[in-house]
Amino acid sequence: MPGITSLSKSLGKRPSIRLAESGIIIWIIAVGIVFSILSDRFLDIHNIVNINTQSSFIGILAVGMTGVIISGNGGIDLSVGSIMGISSVTLAVFIIPESFYRDTTFMLSITADAPTLIKVIGMSLLVGTFCGCINGILISLGGLPPFIATLGMMTTARGVAAYISSGIPTYGLPDAIIFIGQGKILGISVPILIMLILGIIGFFVLTRTTFGIRIYAVGGNKETARYSGINVKKTLLAVYIINGLLASIAAIALAGRSNQAHPDAGLGYELYAIGAVVIGGTSLMGGAGGIIGSILGAIFMAEVQNGINLLDVPVAFMKPILGSLIIAAVILDQWQKSRRSRE
Repeated sequence: MPGITSLSKSLGKRPSIRLAESGIIIWIIAVGIVFSILSDRFLDIHNIVNINTQSSFIGILAVGMTGVIISGNGGIDLSVGSIMGISSVTLAVFIIPESFYRDTTFMLSITADAPTLIKVIGMSLLVGTFCGCINGILISLGGLPPFIATLGMMTTARGVAAYISSGIPTYGLPDAIIFIGQGKILGISVPILIMLILGIIGFFVLTRTTFGIRIYAVGGNKETARYSGINVKKTLLAVYIINGLLASIAAIALAGRSNQAHPDAGLGYELYAIGAVVIGGTSLMGGAGGIIGSILGAIFMAEVQNGINLLDVPVAFMKPILGSLIIAAVILDQWQKSRRSRE
C-alpha cells in the first residue's frame, strides 16, 4: 500500500531512540556505582540476579506498554496492575477450587471440573486478554480517552479480584507454576527468559512488520494514518488486547515467584511499567520509542528499588522517588521535542 510505504520511510526518526538507550545505560551504570559505594551488598552476585529477576516482571509489562504509549492519542494503560491481580486470582480459582467455596452457585459451577494445567494457564491468559479487549473497545470504538477507560478497568478488575478471593491470597500453587516464577533454564531465570523472548518479539513486531509501522503512524498523526489507509480503530484495539495478554503473563510469572495467587498482585505495577517505558525514551506524546529502551528502563527501575531497599530507606519514599524519575523523563522528552521543532 503506497500510503503505508511512505509512512514507513517517514519513520526514519525511530533510530534516534538509540540516544535514549545509550543515556539509560549510562544512568544504570552511574546509579549502580553509587549504590555499590553506599552498600557492599549491592554488587553481590545474588543481588544482581535478584535485580534482573525483579526487572523481568516490569519488563514484561513494559513490552506491551511501549506499544500502547507509542500508539499516541493519550495512549496509556493504568489497568495492567489490576489485570495482574484478576489474572492471578483466576489461577487460584481453577487450580484450588476448594479455596473459593462460599455458598455461591456461580463459583461452584465454574470450579466443578478439574481442568488441566494448560487450561488453567489459558483461562488466566484469557481473562487478561478479555480485560485488554474491553479497554480497546472503549478507546477505539467508544471514543473514551485511554486514561478514563483504563482507570475504570483498573478499579473494576481489582474489585472483581477482591470479591472472588474475599481479599485472601491462596498459597500452594502447582510446581509447574512455581517453575515459571522461580525456575532456571541453562542457568537463566525463567522470568528473565520470558521477558527477553517477549522483548525480541516486540522489537521485531514494532520494527519489521506492517503492524508496527501502523502503531508508529497512528501515534505520530492519527488523521494522516487514516488517510493513508490504516484502520486506526483496529490498530488501537489490537494494541490494548496485546497489552492485557502480557499483563496476564506477568501475573502468572509473579504468582509462581511468590507461590501465591493474590488479589493485590501487581499493585502499583502500572506506575513501574509506565515509568520504565518513559524513562527508556518512549515519548508520552506517541509516535516515538522502542522496546530496547523500555526493557533497559525496567532494569533501571528495579535497580533503584533494590538500592533503596538495601539502604533501608523507608518504603514511603519509594513512590515519590520513582514518581520524580518519571517527571524528569517527561520533562526531558518535552525539551527534546521542543529543540527538534526549532531545528
